[in-house]
Amino acid sequence: MELFLDFISPYAYLAAEKIGELDREATITPILLAALLNHNGQKGPAEIPDKRLYTFKHISRVAHQHGLSIQPPPAHPFNPLLPLRVATLRPELILPIIRQCWRDGQAIDTPESLAGLCDADTLAHAGEAKQSLRENTERALKLGVFGVPSLVVQGEVFWGFDSFPHVKPFLEGRDPVDPQLMQKWESLPASASRL
Repeated sequence: MELFLDFISPYAYLAAEKIGELDREATITPILLAALLNHNGQKGPAEIPDKRLYTFKHISRVAHQHGLSIQPPPAHPFNPLLPLRVATLRPELILPIIRQCWRDGQAIDTPESLAGLCDADTLAHAGEAKQSLRENTERALKLGVFGVPSLVVQGEVFWGFDSFPHVKPFLEGRDPVDPQLMQKWESLPASASRL
């Protein structure tokens, strides 16, 4: 199992906190959501005013449901490149970084804001992870990932924290998805399109 996330997503915070409850070994891989959105010609939820407000309401409800504290960071959206590069260099910092952002409501997008989590040497070398982060993102796209958080299990993409309950039935061979219906769905012609 591999969990792809970007710190910009509050749902990635929930996924990172709860991934252990799936009782399977999972790797957490930082990727750049903006690259996924650009690849698919989409806007992010925070770029659509009504959806942005709804997202913050929804994440508050879901976090409460799962017993997690949540606080908005000082700005959103923010530029996640620095923390993503730091996490690519040092994966053990993924959870501390995402907690600082979404549990504690603190900035993570500047060297100063990350100084309490990592040393100056890590921050100085963060730029060296640029290519690795790009490769992580390109690999995620090749696996069919289009949003974060996404969990890839045996080649199957489970998008969003709300898809976590579907993983166990999938692994146990009890996935209700009918392969014949999926083939039909994939071959359905579109009878309308937006310009």
